[in-house]
Amino acid sequence: MTSFIQPDDIWTMWAVAVGITALAFYVAQRYKWGSKISSVLLALIASLILVNIGVLPTSSPVYSTIGNYILPLSIPLLLFQSNLRKIVKESGRMFLIFHIAAIMSVVGGIICGFIFRDTLAEQTAGYVAVEVGADIGGSVNLVAMASAFQVDESIMNASLIIGNLIIIMWTMAIIAMPNSKFFRKHFKHEHIEASESGINQDDSTTQAAKFWKRNDISLLDIAKCLAVTFIILAVTQVICNFVNASNAPEIVKTLFGSIYLVMTTITIILVTVFPKFFENIHGATEIGTIMITLWFVQIGAGARISEILMLAPAILVFKVLMCVINIGGTLVFGKIFKWNMEECLTASNAALGGPTTAAAYVIGKGWSGLIAPAMLVGLYGYIIGNYAAVLTANLFV
Repeated sequence: MTSFIQPDDIWTMWAVAVGITALAFYVAQRYKWGSKISSVLLALIASLILVNIGVLPTSSPVYSTIGNYILPLSIPLLLFQSNLRKIVKESGRMFLIFHIAAIMSVVGGIICGFIFRDTLAEQTAGYVAVEVGADIGGSVNLVAMASAFQVDESIMNASLIIGNLIIIMWTMAIIAMPNSKFFRKHFKHEHIEASESGINQDDSTTQAAKFWKRNDISLLDIAKCLAVTFIILAVTQVICNFVNASNAPEIVKTLFGSIYLVMTTITIILVTVFPKFFENIHGATEIGTIMITLWFVQIGAGARISEILMLAPAILVFKVLMCVINIGGTLVFGKIFKWNMEECLTASNAALGGPTTAAAYVIGKGWSGLIAPAMLVGLYGYIIGNYAAVLTANLFV
């Protein structure tokens, strides 16, 4: 199937990819429904539609550039605010609840791994790693695990598309759940009460725009962002090459021979040891978010609906079970320990979708007191998701 825009029409391809990214940000900040979905998922949906109506190709050198260079550069930038001490100190009870959601993802991975062991065969360990990583740290960890375990690209793309469509449906569900009499009766909901009483009351579009307001970013800030990120990636590559060329055990190579795991570890150590240096660099989150949204454009363009449907049954059931176990387990513990419903839903959302999805959710609901904790625990998921995924997947090696 040929496309209207040819794969080697490089500048047109870049224009469309960057244009979709900019449009996604505009819609997320301008419209109430867009702010609830989030810019990254809007970008994925837009490119998926354009591919399936024949406007964009499913492969292009532009996509390769985004995957090989833009994506790795985005991860350290998104982690510049991931000071472990700050996360533990400022995320409050959300930090504890997020661990419950993460544990539920591990439990779900183990259960689903045994259920689908015959169906996935030799891909079982890799796919378990992919799903556990994604359900603790979002799609960034999914890519890291797919790379570490050499998961088939078609399976990875289908998993990303289906997973993000499930996230959209889950987001719509948790938007409605706080309004349900059942959930209000059985769970505490202090943030809802504050919002409905007039505190923090504002339309979601205004809040989204305010969250991504124009910041004080200088030329030197941008230069520092790029320089530090490139240095981290260069050091990471040296370490990975050394580890992979050594006679180290396979699990050591999986952990310290993967560029995504190593760059995450290096960045977290630097940010935690030198917090003031990284706090004074402005613009890292903005640049990183643009880059990661470009990657979602690539993912949306990476598969046709017909191809996804061929792989969908096992992957769809696997992901739905993982999602149900994560959400259900978190809410059960929330009920037992009398945690706020809003914190439980946000922690689960941060685990399943990452910090940007969680932030979009609480911004849309008007729970301004949960924006910072949602972002912090979402970033924390980037840190622990890969390691939890590797340990879980090794049960199926």
